[in-house]
Amino acid sequence: MFKNFVAAISASVLVTLALLFVMNLLIGAQPDAVVEPAPAWTIDWVRLPEAEEPPDALDPSPSRDFVEPPVPPLTDVSGSNEEAIGYRPPPMTPPVVKGYVVEGVTPGDGPMVLLVRPRPVYPARALQDGIEGWVVVQFDVLENGSVSNIAVVESSDRIFEKSARMAAEKFRFKPRIVQGVPQVTKGVRNKFRFHMGE
Repeated sequence: MFKNFVAAISASVLVTLALLFVMNLLIGAQPDAVVEPAPAWTIDWVRLPEAEEPPDALDPSPSRDFVEPPVPPLTDVSGSNEEAIGYRPPPMTPPVVKGYVVEGVTPGDGPMVLLVRPRPVYPARALQDGIEGWVVVQFDVLENGSVSNIAVVESSDRIFEKSARMAAEKFRFKPRIVQGVPQVTKGVRNKFRFHMGE
């Protein structure tokens, strides 16, 4: 088998050398090729006549000075100021408001409105154990819209109570306003639901 391999290699080397020799003979037998020089590129310059500027061209830098329009004169045509050309009525001064209460209602009166309601943090232990539930908290809304006296009324599991209380502390309200004065609202309740899909 080794002899066959050596014979195949030596035969392929001999065939390759023979082909190279024949190619060399063919190349040498041809007459010298005539090589033409590459054409020299020339650049023709064409001068176009300059365009003349039209005589009615606009000035590229117009004046930016502001000119105030003339005010028509105040002339009395028929004896009445309303019919006079250029009549300007005297400026009106707004009436002075002496109080905010008009017939027991002020523009600021209104019910309590919830402005900020953050979601409670799901307790890690409840998440690990796959527990879902709810918590009802009760609190008071102060004059500035913050929350105080937070208490848990009822819950499905004590594991959620701390998270519900912390979320209720961050609630912010627009307090109820009566005759322009913010009021304290007591006994407000909110139910927090803890579901793992949310």
